[in-house]
This record gives sequence, structure tokens and C-alpha cells, in this order.
Amino acid sequence: MDIEKIRADFPYLDSKNVGKEVIYLDTAATSQKPVQVIEAVDKYYKYKNANPHRGAHFLSYEATQAYENSRDEIKEYIGAKHREEVIFTRNATEALNLIAYSYALDNLHEGDEILITILEHHANLVPWQQVCKKTGAKLVYAYLKDDYSLDYEDLKSKINKNTKIVSFTGASNVTGEIIDVKKIVGWAHEVGAIA
Repeated sequence: MDIEKIRADFPYLDSKNVGKEVIYLDTAATSQKPVQVIEAVDKYYKYKNANPHRGAHFLSYEATQAYENSRDEIKEYIGAKHREEVIFTRNATEALNLIAYSYALDNLHEGDEILITILEHHANLVPWQQVCKKTGAKLVYAYLKDDYSLDYEDLKSKINKNTKIVSFTGASNVTGEIIDVKKIVGWAHEVGAIA
């Protein structure tokens, strides 16, 4: 992986224009955008800016096509089976709240468990605390090793027949660790939990 090539895609990381060498570590709060995203958004606002699914005129049609085509591209990128599995939200916080309050509240019961890691941002903690308070489900935590990396053995040992949801970050904004998503999702699915 050529880090400098990746950095070159992000205008804010250009030390010549910013005036100093930059390392940006607050992506969990606000991510810097690569130039390809900035250019795509610019092009959209210039040539396709209309309400998707809300008009019969040409520009609305173009906006609808862009919106729906992005759903298909994301479906392929994440390996979803159906395009209807791709739901757009404003951010991860909204997505987590949507899952917690539209799915978990109606489907979890006393004795069920939600497993999260101790690495989680409040956006992936507070909704589950509230769901547990209202449903009687139990919130279970996976911990870290002494080197602050996720303890996968601890996490796996806490997945059981009562585990209904496993929710975790893909990359920690605290430790910088990139989580092995496929491994954890596989473990969760083995017991019928969603992840």
C-alpha cells in the first residue's frame, strides 16, 4: 500500500497548501474527503441537483438515476445480496439509532444479549444501553489485551446462543486498530446473531 499515493487524494493532507505536515485522527467525528468525492459531489450539484423520486422532469430523473445507481454500486462493494439492503442515512450515529430503535426494541427480550467492544464510541454504546433498559436484554462487553488491541478470544468467548446483536467499530478512533470484521461477523452468524 502506497501511503503517499493515498494521502495525495486528500486535499487537507497536502502540506504545501496547508502550510505544515498534517496527520488527521478525528475521522470518527468528521472525515476528510478524497478529491474524487469532492469532484463527484461538485459534478452532482452542477448537473444533477434535484430531488430524487420527487419529480417527472429531466433533472429529477437524473438525480433519481444517480441515487439508485449508487445503491447498486454500494451493494456490489459491500457484497450485499440485494440492493434493498442498502439504506442511506446521514451518518453512523443515525444508522445505529435506526437499528436500535426500529429493530432491537421490537425483537429483543429479557435474557437476550447485545455484544459490543470496549472500543466503541458513544454512538455505538448509548442506543444499546437504552434498548437493554427497555427490553431487559443484557449488554456484554469484549475487552482489550494489554497492548490495547481487541482481545478476539474474549470477544469470541462471549458470543453464545443468547447473543442476538454484535455491534462494533470497523476501526477505532482511540487506538487506531482496524478490526477484523469478517471474523467477527462470521462468529456472530454462527449463532444466528446479526452483526
